[in-house]
Amino acid sequence: ATGAVVQPREKDSTQHIPIMRVTSILLSLAVITTSTTAQQDQYPDYQDYADGYEQDDLYQNYAMKQQEKGAAGGGGWVKPVLGFGVSYLVGAKFHSGRVSKKMKMKHLKDQKALYTQYYNDVYRLEEQKAEQQAVIEQLQAALA
Repeated sequence: ATGAVVQPREKDSTQHIPIMRVTSILLSLAVITTSTTAQQDQYPDYQDYADGYEQDDLYQNYAMKQQEKGAAGGGGWVKPVLGFGVSYLVGAKFHSGRVSKKMKMKHLKDQKALYTQYYNDVYRLEEQKAEQQAVIEQLQAALA
């Protein structure tokens, strides 16, 4: 309604760049794949150079022994449980030693405070007793 004329948009050449990137990536992947398969075909197998040596079946022997162990019984939990038990006992011994050391220090400190208070109280009582004894002696001398 304003009378403005809308110009048709020109085709942007930047829209073709992602398509070109995708095709170049796919093309390079195809080249890499074909070159690696060609290289694999160039090299002969290990068995071609064996010259009378037999295939090594060390892994198969190991796998069979492991299966026999598994079939023999569920010993898989014994080691972890024993390890946990031993580490628990060692940790408990260590931590209980630390706690008992702290508690001994605390009790020694409390015991020292208690003995100090006891000796102070006994000393005061002895002073009171001596004062009372002196008062009694004065009263007895006054009555006599």
